[in-house]
Amino acid sequence: MSTSFRQVTDHARVADPLAYLPYKDVIEYRRGQVVFEPNQAAGGIHLVVQGKVKVCRPTQEGMDVVVDVYRSNEFFGEAGLIELTPRTERAVAMERSQIMTWTTDEIEEVISARPELGFAFIQLMVNRSMDLCSRLESFAAEKTPQRVARSLLRFADRFGSKADDGSVRIPPMTHQFLSEYVGTSREIVTFNMNHLRQQGFIRYSRKGIELFADALRENLRTV
Repeated sequence: MSTSFRQVTDHARVADPLAYLPYKDVIEYRRGQVVFEPNQAAGGIHLVVQGKVKVCRPTQEGMDVVVDVYRSNEFFGEAGLIELTPRTERAVAMERSQIMTWTTDEIEEVISARPELGFAFIQLMVNRSMDLCSRLESFAAEKTPQRVARSLLRFADRFGSKADDGSVRIPPMTHQFLSEYVGTSREIVTFNMNHLRQQGFIRYSRKGIELFADALRENLRTV
């Protein structure tokens, strides 16, 4: 029994959902176009084929809190797999994007024939739950400057590319977007971004953000 379980879990660690899902027609979304809205009936999961999609959750005060940003070959809207009704999130294309969608019934049909797909989605959801737990810990235990720094480090890990001078280059992100991700006002994000720039941890312009990630991580450890 233990050997069988080990074989299953080892396979789950390397399973790729895209290896088991059938091809579906691609739908194109323009920048700013909504993919799904709160209160819509949930059902299925989406894949970013090309572009970027922002998923956020509106608050009772009318503000948006960014859950995450998804890029090519990443799934989003996974709550649709358990058919939560109604949806509580909004997904918006951040740039011209191509998206593929599978319904819950289609996913269940494939899992019946290929259980590996189920393990792959379980792994996906567990990893995202752990990531969200880390963010919640930061919200509860850290002040805004630390949360801004950690958000930049996370986006550097996900979207950044190494430069010759040791910095990591991140695509452009507005202070409004960062404020929605961190959970504060745009003015406070701007103040903290300027402070990080004055300290030499970041450089930024309309072309993007250059982050000295190792130095910033070390600074967070000493705060």
